[in-house]
Amino acid sequence: MGSAAVEYRELRFLIGEDLTEVYILCHALGDCPLGVEGWHYKAFYKELSFINILERIRLGAEDPVLWTLQAPPRKE
Repeated sequence: MGSAAVEYRELRFLIGEDLTEVYILCHALGDCPLGVEGWHYKAFYKELSFINILERIRLGAEDPVLWTLQAPPRKE
């Protein structure tokens, strides 16, 4: 069994009227399984601020690697 790690390269928050959408770009290090590298997405209710979302990730209550793979919308 190899060793693996994940590095968060970029975080984007889209704060809307009802939801806060979070996109995190993960970079796989070492012997990671498929589906780790790329953009991961999850939406949260507006009652949860982006600071609270970051705190949940830091404490391990949220694991962005397990979120849906989805790229953020392009800027035009």
